[in-house]
Amino acid sequence: MTKDLEETLAELGPGYREVVERLRSCPAPAPMTRRFAPMPYLAAASVAAALAGAACIYSLRPADGESAARRVYTAAYVRDGAALESIVASQLADGSWANDFLTRQNAAALRGAEGRRAAIAYKKAARYLKSKGLKPLTEEELALRAAESLIAMH
Repeated sequence: MTKDLEETLAELGPGYREVVERLRSCPAPAPMTRRFAPMPYLAAASVAAALAGAACIYSLRPADGESAARRVYTAAYVRDGAALESIVASQLADGSWANDFLTRQNAAALRGAEGRRAAIAYKKAARYLKSKGLKPLTEEELALRAAESLIAMH
């Protein structure tokens, strides 16, 4: 022990010296030899990521000859239950979609939609657009885009 510790023990009294001697006589703990093996965890995470990626790709596959990209951009024009559900399901956590073009369009499609999920999705989208100084499309703008899409298809 250091001189400082010896002086402290002398000040505390004889009972403390016995405690210190008892503590010093205990065996030292064995060093830990087991190491964290990250490989099983990394392998499991890789498999989970691959499955999630495959599920995303599978859900975006073309249906009836229609491209997935076209479906994303035209869902707001259809406004049926399935289209509105796909719009709600594809909304990002911040209330937006892939870009502001889609966000303005999808928010307009959700504006008068029935159901709690659609109402919540619309509020999130409107909040996001407001934060960027934008607004959902008007009904006229949405109808014009729908008409232009039909013309472009033919």
